[in-house]
Amino acid sequence: MPPNSRCIGDRKSFKRIVWQYFWQTHQYCRLAVLLPLISAFVLGLTFGIWICQLDSRAASNGNILPTIYVVTATYKRPEQRAELTRLCNTLARVPAIHWLVVEDADSPSSLVADTIGNCGVLSYTHLYVATPEDEKLKSTEPYWWRPKGVRQRNLAFEWLRNDPSRTGVMYIADDDNTYDVRLFDEIRATRRVSVWPVAFAGGLLYEGIRCAHGRVLGWIVAFKPHRQFPLDMAGFAINLQLLHERPAAKLAYKVERGFQESLLLTSLGVRQSDLEARANDCSRILVWHTRTAPPKLNNVALLAERGLTLPPVIGHV
Repeated sequence: MPPNSRCIGDRKSFKRIVWQYFWQTHQYCRLAVLLPLISAFVLGLTFGIWICQLDSRAASNGNILPTIYVVTATYKRPEQRAELTRLCNTLARVPAIHWLVVEDADSPSSLVADTIGNCGVLSYTHLYVATPEDEKLKSTEPYWWRPKGVRQRNLAFEWLRNDPSRTGVMYIADDDNTYDVRLFDEIRATRRVSVWPVAFAGGLLYEGIRCAHGRVLGWIVAFKPHRQFPLDMAGFAINLQLLHERPAAKLAYKVERGFQESLLLTSLGVRQSDLEARANDCSRILVWHTRTAPPKLNNVALLAERGLTLPPVIGHV
């Protein structure tokens, strides 16, 4: 027998005896160990079930949370599906929303229908209306030369007004912007018109809004600072009550560049004193005015010259 084996065995036996003594003869020791574990398990299970039920009810019918109507105008281009998918991945994480996708087309496309129907947003409407030919961007014009999405957004306004009992908040979300999901918590609390700063807008890292105690005091912008509301379209949300009260309010084609936002808000009878400062008194960036670079497709002809074609894919690119 190794010289220390008896000592090791004695120590193990002593520990086992002590453990059995406390476990078998002192019930309060068992209770002291088990009760906190059981209580924590039951409490965690109950809380988890409650949260799941709350989120499920909010997402399914909006009875708990005000519904956010997200208006997205979209048009045909190679990156359209990618951008709609990215936006949908954000919206799918937000409860109690209805996505209004308005396609710039004479008829609905299967690409848009398939994308919004299979990306996770449970409540949506697919509308379509084409931009007049004389208002379409020409190939020789820069991307900012003509206002985009005017007729499509106006159609969404009409759809929202069709039901006078419809309540909630409207937000115009372009499919190429980038959104933090926390922005929608700010949007949902809108009583009339809420505002926040937008990054990469107006030729600045972000266009500034001077806010204090939930009120807008002024603007810090470089692009046309004389605008009544020097905001980006992604920088505000509107309570549907205003749309119902002002049925003639809409966007227009014949408007000076940068004034669409001011046109819409003034036609709704909004004053600066009505604006509600969100995003921690306009000090937090929750939306970025991004643009996806068009994909380089200059080798399509080269592939054809070599007698090659890409293999088919399921659905749309």
